[in-house]
Amino acid sequence: MALGRGKKKQTRRERKAMGEHLEDLLSMRSETLTDLGQMTVEMSRDGRFDKTLLAAKAEEAVRIDGEADLILRGLEEKLTLDELEDLAKSGDSSG
Repeated sequence: MALGRGKKKQTRRERKAMGEHLEDLLSMRSETLTDLGQMTVEMSRDGRFDKTLLAAKAEEAVRIDGEADLILRGLEEKLTLDELEDLAKSGDSSG
């Protein structure tokens, strides 16, 4: 099935839920990047870097970015939540 071209259309409720979730993700992203920056500064001040901890926090930011990209695609292409879920399961967030 071609995404966004099925019989079902994105509802207002779905669109609103996606928009709210995107806002939440962007807030989480901002908090995560702030935490990452603070951790880096503190580690620099101490003269010891915990690469594992920094990598884990960076990976968290990457995961949030990926999910936000997927939600944004859903909004742009007017996908249903079911179509968006199928994309997430397939790992395809590219346009």
